[in-house]
Amino acid sequence: MKNPQASTKLMDMNATEIIEEITRLPESERGKVIDFMRHLPNAEMIVAINEPLEEGRSFKSAAELFAAIDEEEC
Repeated sequence: MKNPQASTKLMDMNATEIIEEITRLPESERGKVIDFMRHLPNAEMIVAINEPLEEGRSFKSAAELFAAIDEEEC
């Protein structure tokens, strides 16, 4: 079960305080934080994720997708 006080504390921390907390972690735990941060999407990726797909543009297989791409290139 989540600790509501810990969640509230994290929300009240600024970036400097969060970094200070991370530096206090054991090296193995800091490595996990770094791995987590490397895999967070950036703003450009979030925009792309939220863009609506073109209607009617779905493919049942990779072969079908590549055939459509080939047709558009001609």
